[in-house]
Amino acid sequence: MPVKPSDAEEEYFARQELELRKKIAAEHQAQMQADERERQRALHHMKCPKCGMDLQELAMGGVHVDKCCNCGGLWLDHGEMDAIHAKSPGFLSRLFDVFRA
Repeated sequence: MPVKPSDAEEEYFARQELELRKKIAAEHQAQMQADERERQRALHHMKCPKCGMDLQELAMGGVHVDKCCNCGGLWLDHGEMDAIHAKSPGFLSRLFDVFRA
């Protein structure tokens, strides 16, 4: 004759299954978010934030800046303004002081 599990055992296994399902759902959600971040990065990588056209990387005084082929805008990555500032005294130095936070 089969033994019927007690209510405490059923509750324990139900909680274990619920925790496992929550963990799996959280992992799935994290993977979906990572996939979306990668999709967004690929969609916008080397695109002008102003007009959306392609950016071309140019070397300016040993620093690589991004220039829009369409609107002519120049875009600096993190640290590039400081690198230019360190190499360019005078007017550019005063101009860059305005943009540094």
